[in-house]
Amino acid sequence: MKRRDFLSGAALSSLGMSFAVEELHAEPQAKAAEKPVGPPVSCAVIGLGVQGREILSVLAKSAGVLVPAICETYAAPGYLKRSTDIVPKAQVVSDYKAVLSRADVQAVFIATPSHLHKQIVLDAIAAGKHVYCEAPLASSIEEARAIATAGAAAKTVFQAGLQFRSNKMHNHVVNFVRAGALGTVTSGRAQWHKKATWKRAGATPQRAKELNWRLVKETSGGLPNEVCIHQLDIASWYIKALPTAVTAWGSVNHYTADGMQVADNVQCMLEYPGNIRYYLEASLSSSFDGFYETLSGSDAAMMLRDQRGWMFKEADAPLLGWEVYARKDTLSIGQTDYGTGIALVADATKLLAQGLQPEKVGTDVTKTALYFACDNFMKSIRTKSKAVAGALEGFRANVVALKVQEAVTTGNKVVFQKEWFTL
Repeated sequence: MKRRDFLSGAALSSLGMSFAVEELHAEPQAKAAEKPVGPPVSCAVIGLGVQGREILSVLAKSAGVLVPAICETYAAPGYLKRSTDIVPKAQVVSDYKAVLSRADVQAVFIATPSHLHKQIVLDAIAAGKHVYCEAPLASSIEEARAIATAGAAAKTVFQAGLQFRSNKMHNHVVNFVRAGALGTVTSGRAQWHKKATWKRAGATPQRAKELNWRLVKETSGGLPNEVCIHQLDIASWYIKALPTAVTAWGSVNHYTADGMQVADNVQCMLEYPGNIRYYLEASLSSSFDGFYETLSGSDAAMMLRDQRGWMFKEADAPLLGWEVYARKDTLSIGQTDYGTGIALVADATKLLAQGLQPEKVGTDVTKTALYFACDNFMKSIRTKSKAVAGALEGFRANVVALKVQEAVTTGNKVVFQKEWFTL
């Protein structure tokens, strides 16, 4: 659909059409199922750290999902209790191979540290299990390639944990981008600010070493890979291209006594085809202004903050026809005044069908990006369909993130080669 046709259609149908744009231009594989279809899916979670427990919390609340087993190598009762409190009926095992040998486990979520993913993923695929591998796939391109190659060849479902690819708000906004509502896309910006040390205390020296893998350059991809891979992936997904080059900077500014071998503050500038540049800043020493992604164009800019989104129109931009009906928010966060934006509401078409007013109801912020990612994984298993974020998407995002980290570490500009992104 041409941009002019889309704008005309939106004007004709007013409010209803404006929200229906998510259906007209939706990428079909990115829609999450709200109700289970078919028999329950039996899952196990391998790795019961913070992310593993978050996954367990989602699965425990999901209809049509069973969790007969969970796996963790660290057997301290108090540590395991955090997980068994969530899924009290699950059997706890310390060897992941014992999970893979169980006939009552159809799918596994791998939430161990990134540098431990490879062998578990390969063994899980060989055992015929559906695999959800947390992002990043790995802490090195070689291991990420091995994982992605196996995932792409698997007869079962393989999904990379690129959560934003499943998130309702991010999918809602990508439809506006695809429809040309931003005009000529010129730039993007993302930020991840959270004051938090990566250093963890362990009961023994060995446990401390296991917990502090993010500090060590041999096992950690730094902030770009271990945290910001999701925001880097958003840029490639929205711009619909892979980056051509990256310039980056980073240093240990705050946690100088923590033994950090990777930067606790990072800035990078990615170059994309069409002279589009995407700037990313990440910090472990400041929480100011939190997390967000933006994409700017000649007609409008979009801002996303997890489950909330806004469109900021230029004064000379053509009318879309529906914005006069939409809720306007004067957005100020911290000390930053973003002006007046049009609030975007995911699932607005469904709300209209229920006789509700999307601009008053707003987006359901109780469901996280992780919830939608897990939900899509279950849907792919039940319907035997392709994962929302498959092996290739997971691999390419991993390559970008690790090359950004390389630029941070070396201080040199990295020019991306096409062959880096092929399996």
